[in-house]
Amino acid sequence: MFDWIRRKWRTFRMARQLAAELHPERLLELALEVRALADAASRVCPPERRLQSRIRGIITEVERISGLAATPQFRQLPTEKRQVLRRGLVQSREQLLRVMGHVPAPTKLLQ
Repeated sequence: MFDWIRRKWRTFRMARQLAAELHPERLLELALEVRALADAASRVCPPERRLQSRIRGIITEVERISGLAATPQFRQLPTEKRQVLRRGLVQSREQLLRVMGHVPAPTKLLQ
């Protein structure tokens, strides 16, 4: 009996957590964070053509997702599509952080 209640409670909590993660405002916040990281990465990364084009691609996708999340129709999207969008934003954030971590220091002097 108690195991059944515990399982139901855990399922309810996971569903609430998923709903909170996929809420349009949370996705919009994540998109703005990725946009800020992409802007910073475009300034500090070397002007390598391939890398800068990837960063520009991320920026355009984030702008598109931000525009979509700001509309009321976003709530009508299926949960799976919103999960895919969120996963893509998280992956973009991780890629940008990884790229920015490998950027050489602008000076040789320690500050």
